[in-house]
Order: sequence, then C-alpha cells, then structure tokens
Amino acid sequence: MHHNFLRYVLDSCSTITPPLSELPFTETGTSHKKLNYSDTFKLLEPDYIRPIREQGQGPFVLCVADDILYFERSCVSREGDRNNDLLKSHNFINWQPWNKHYVDAIIEDYKLEKNKTIPKFILRDSIKKSYLDLKNKGYFLQNQKLVDSVNNTGTDDYFFPVSSFFTLEKFIKELTKLNDKYHLQLGFEDVPYAYSQFAERNQILKSHFVVNEIITAIKNRENIQIPDLDVFQEGYIYAELEKSNEFILMPMINNFYTNTREIIEYLQHYPDHYKAMNPNLPTFNNIPNPFYLWNLKK
Repeated sequence: MHHNFLRYVLDSCSTITPPLSELPFTETGTSHKKLNYSDTFKLLEPDYIRPIREQGQGPFVLCVADDILYFERSCVSREGDRNNDLLKSHNFINWQPWNKHYVDAIIEDYKLEKNKTIPKFILRDSIKKSYLDLKNKGYFLQNQKLVDSVNNTGTDDYFFPVSSFFTLEKFIKELTKLNDKYHLQLGFEDVPYAYSQFAERNQILKSHFVVNEIITAIKNRENIQIPDLDVFQEGYIYAELEKSNEFILMPMINNFYTNTREIIEYLQHYPDHYKAMNPNLPTFNNIPNPFYLWNLKK
C-alpha cells in the first residue's frame, strides 16, 4: 500500500542517491512506473507464507492500515494497476485475482449461486460484518500478518501509517521521523510537488473523507446530502452505526440512503420489539456475545 510512492520519494529526495528524472506515475495513477532506481531502497513483494526475515535483509519499512477503510478501498481499486471503479459493485467478483477466497466465502455464507453477480445489499452486509470484526475478517487481518512478521525480524523496523499519505503535512512529518531514525539525508524541497501529483491522481483519497462527514452529521443530528458512495464506504457507515447502536441492524437494501435525515429517522424510530443483541458484534457490554459465538459454530 503506497510502498512504491514512498520508495520513489526516498530515492529521489535522498542526497546519497542519484537523481531521478521523471515521476513514477502510471496512467492509472499508481506509482508503478519502472524507473532507474538505486539499490539504496529496495521494494519487497512479500508472500504471506514465509516469514519476512527469510525474504530480505532489514530494516524494513511497512505501511500499516491505521485507517482500514482507505487501506481496503485502495487495495481493491488500485493494486495491480487495475483502476477498478468501486461504484460498480456488480463487477466485484472480477476486481482482483486474489479476491476469489472472499467471493467464495460470501457465496457460502449467504447461500448464493456460483458465477452469479453478488447482490449489492449482500456485498455491503458482508463488508459491514468484516468491519465489525477486524481481528478475524477482512484486509486488516492480512496487514496484521505482515505486521506480526515484521515484528519478528529482529531488526529495527519502521511502521509507516497509511493515514500519513492523507495530507502533505502528515506525509512530511512521518518522512522526517523516518529520516531521523535511519539518517537517510533526505532533502524535502521536492516533496510538495511529488505529493501534489500523487494526491491529484488518487481518486480513492479524494473521496475518502466524506464518510467521516456523514457519520459526524448523523451523530450531531444534522441533515446533509449523501453523494454516491461505493459499497465499502456504505458498509463502513453501517458498521459504525451498529457499533454505536447495539440493538439495531441496518437494513439490507440495494439503494443506499440519499441524506442523513433518513438515517437519523431510521435509528430514532427503530421499533423496540425488533431490538435485540446484534449477532454481528463480537462483544456486548465488553463480554463475549453468545449470538456471535453461535454464528461462528454454524
């Protein structure tokens, strides 16, 4: 996740490496263009089977998923230069070749026919469930495996938060920490331009912050219009609402809400006789949820 762009910045801004004459961006906006990089900063493409310590020599710098929604959307959309349109959820089964196990899990979990389009309301519900149980489901689990593997390398490694790519100020702040730790002799005068080109080409970043605006508006009981969201954004909003309203299940419908007033009214008027312990929440009042545990055994 953004390791290629980070490598470009380190290699191009370090005073101990030869200059790079061009930007790293491909037509899809990723930083995967082949350039004449030095060997000072090497990019490791890890497999998830062997320990990291067996795949290269540290120290290692790993971008970590401190913002799971951005991390997941970026992986599905941008990885492999695919540039998938996440608004077109009917193409979900073809978005990434490594996604087949998740597609198979959804088909089994919801008793669907194979090789058929997954209905949007089911896909959103499955994504919501993964956000409610990050320790056991979803892309956070894969990132955590890498974190655990890096922690076992025995070298002095660095975890670079993916949220550090959200603004130029955050990015430079994290680069400064990295520079001070490893004495990389970075010059920062070219970072603003490189970052501006990265941000301009990153459609996932441009559409990321609206989700928090929607959740905040719901908490403050303010009505704002909801723009077109992708199914990961919708699933994340559902998960956050169910975590803060433990007896309420969000509806399984294809069309999402158009404004926050509709959601506020749904939460306010959810009938008491339908309220029950949410089977998607691993814990309830900080104790194991028996309905969740029962679902795991099925």
